[in-house]
Amino acid sequence: MNNLSAAERDRIEVGKPLPFSVFTAEGKLLLAAGQVVASERLRELLLKTGQSRALIDTGLMADPLSSTRTSRQAREEAQQENDAANPEAVLESLRRDYDAAKAGYHLAIAMARNETDKPFTVQLLGVHNQMIIVTAPVHPNGSLVPVLPGQTWSCRTFQMTSAFRFTTLVAKAAFEPYPHLHLQLQKQVEQLKVRGQPRAKVSVKGELRTPQPTPCVIVDLSAGGARIALDGRETLESGREINLVMTVEVLQQKYDLALNGTVVSALGPSDARHPAAAFYGLKFSEPGETDALVLHGFVSSHLLAEFHSLWQMLSMAATALPAR
Repeated sequence: MNNLSAAERDRIEVGKPLPFSVFTAEGKLLLAAGQVVASERLRELLLKTGQSRALIDTGLMADPLSSTRTSRQAREEAQQENDAANPEAVLESLRRDYDAAKAGYHLAIAMARNETDKPFTVQLLGVHNQMIIVTAPVHPNGSLVPVLPGQTWSCRTFQMTSAFRFTTLVAKAAFEPYPHLHLQLQKQVEQLKVRGQPRAKVSVKGELRTPQPTPCVIVDLSAGGARIALDGRETLESGREINLVMTVEVLQQKYDLALNGTVVSALGPSDARHPAAAFYGLKFSEPGETDALVLHGFVSSHLLAEFHSLWQMLSMAATALPAR
């Protein structure tokens, strides 16, 4: 990794494709070769913090993005082969991934320039005085999507029990300490209630009794139902009655739950990272009072503080749509 030379700095021009990939000192991609330097602000960021690792157009070095993709693909293929040979590894690998994702989880918002453009997923960082602070959107190759103050962007998100659609005005695009945006909520917010109870992203080992015991991982949970993952070689039919057994912790106390329910949807291998796992939606029968209290407490403890703050902002500004 080298600092930008004077010659390289001269080749970074507003409105023209970047001739080489530029990275931070820590090795994170700022802008990939071939991406247009869309503004003077972006050019200043590249000159101020950028370092070069590969001159793509000279052919002197391999594209680091290509090598990264190759190594990642090799790891994924090796993991898939291991999963195929070891059924227990399917769920353990999935649980580790969902655990890691949950530890760094931030609420996702899809934003696009208009309703027909491809949306980019950004992460909520905070809410302050009618301002929504999110990570800057990036292209699949990791380079920044050009976003300028004064632009309007259409946003969608799922909050608690409702789907929201709203328009924001970009008030600020900042790059320190990391690229992020300040979005000002506009007046029109549409709200559509699509779920009766809030659901939390979790990663809990469980056992499904159908009646034979089958290991599973619960990946999201509400007081009324759950989404679970099974080894793909196990199959469940919609309408099948089940008993879901799991252990959860609420207020540093562990509780064993055994919940009766019904399979309401067969989602199949819906996570591309884990093609050997199949997902199913469950609806619980009316739980007892104690089990219901434990479920509510466990779900509530997993809903993030910023989840509620954005819910409150959007709900106050929302125009409710008729339920489907």
